[in-house]
Amino acid sequence: MKRSIRQRIADELTGAALPFVAFCIALNLTVGQITALLKIPLYLDSIGTVLAAVLVGPWSAVICGSFANILASAFGNPSMMFFIPVVIVIGAFTGYLARRGWFKRWYLVAIGGVLQGVLAAIVSAPISAYLFSGVMLSGTDFLVLYFRAMGNSLLDSVFYQGLTSDPADKLITYLLVFFLVRGLPKRLLGQLRGASNIQQGQAAA
Repeated sequence: MKRSIRQRIADELTGAALPFVAFCIALNLTVGQITALLKIPLYLDSIGTVLAAVLVGPWSAVICGSFANILASAFGNPSMMFFIPVVIVIGAFTGYLARRGWFKRWYLVAIGGVLQGVLAAIVSAPISAYLFSGVMLSGTDFLVLYFRAMGNSLLDSVFYQGLTSDPADKLITYLLVFFLVRGLPKRLLGQLRGASNIQQGQAAA
């Protein structure tokens, strides 16, 4: 019998998983804010979401990313609320890859990061173009202006910006998580249901 969404979330968020997801939310907010302040043409605001997807599960990752976006909206960046669909794609896709062992080898992680970036660009482009005219007050805005100056439409310019920055952003994010999880204490990993997603020679949970 298929489990309900509520049951699946409850299965993931047990024991150490709940405070770990809270940490992942804080990680999204902190790194994302620092990147925005430095005007780097990346986001790096989904490291916590990817981390939660790998070590806890896709549902927890969606919750992590959604809460982080809601909090970011409340703390001065209201546009983040509208990008929750992107968070859902990141959490679901990363969780899918993790359960199939992609986070056990760095080259699969790199490929997965690029694929994730393309998916994120496809989902985020219409939101950014139609709701915010492509201006997100971030380091990627100059790319939109560049593609517009080349004679492209607004939607195309935002999409090209996404294809330029998102694969690089998610590639870096995935690789950071790949190395980060290998530095976590074994005691903590033993309490997280997704530990087998990163350990070679073990079946994914």
